[in-house]
Amino acid sequence: MLLSPARSDLQVRIEKVVHIISQFNGAVVALSAGVDSSLVAALARRALRDRVVAVTALSESLAPGEMRIAKKTAKKIGIRHIIVTTNEVHNASYKANPFNRCFYCKDTLYRELRHEADKLGFEAILDGTQLDDFGDIRPGLLAAREAGVRSPLAEAGFSKRDVRETAQLLGLEVWDKPAMPCLSSRIPHGEEITVQKLSQVGEAECVIKRLSGARDIRVRHHGTVAAIEVTPEELPLLYQEGLMSQVRKELRRIGFPDVTLGPRKYPNRQTATKLGHDHILPIINTSNH
Repeated sequence: MLLSPARSDLQVRIEKVVHIISQFNGAVVALSAGVDSSLVAALARRALRDRVVAVTALSESLAPGEMRIAKKTAKKIGIRHIIVTTNEVHNASYKANPFNRCFYCKDTLYRELRHEADKLGFEAILDGTQLDDFGDIRPGLLAAREAGVRSPLAEAGFSKRDVRETAQLLGLEVWDKPAMPCLSSRIPHGEEITVQKLSQVGEAECVIKRLSGARDIRVRHHGTVAAIEVTPEELPLLYQEGLMSQVRKELRRIGFPDVTLGPRKYPNRQTATKLGHDHILPIINTSNH
């Protein structure tokens, strides 16, 4: 793989990741459909050959289409892919949806991954955490630390930009894929998570993507209100003539009689501590549009 002289430092970090992983006596990679974990899986495959597997968790909180992407990515990489079913949505602590909800999700996941690793006789569990993740509020990082999970991208000094650039160089189709947190992140902290709410959110997001062509959206579940959030770059797609009328009709069928629309915003750290970084109220009511 050839890089420009200006990015030769990236080549060094790529080799460092491979070196870190190659020291393990086998590894399990927590593979979501995202670019970070996909890159780890690709480099782990390079480092350990057949002594590595990718594991994706299937649960009601997984966004529709994500498993298909994970399968496709694993096939592209040539890594063995295992699907495990997790039941975090039936854990009372998770269902209560506290601010540290992600801890209970990741704790469940890493227990499953350790079980798979032990069955295979593999030493390490790897995730896709990179340096930019440490700037967010992520209770799941505590679960990773307690489970002894290794983060080779972060250890090698990878930023999100580095991850995307490397993934593109490796030919991974997900290199520019928008982040897709679990569906539970669309429900305000403190409000109970139910399978019905997750299903409503997942279906609503699929409908909006299909009708608008937008890739990076969220539908926040506020009871009878679906709060649609779109990146500023893609927001004009939702203003296509007649589109919001179709969206309102479809979301009413799903169980959202009221719909709001606004750009995705990221609150400051103080607000995030209070509400959770993934809880952002909508600003535009589309009822009259």
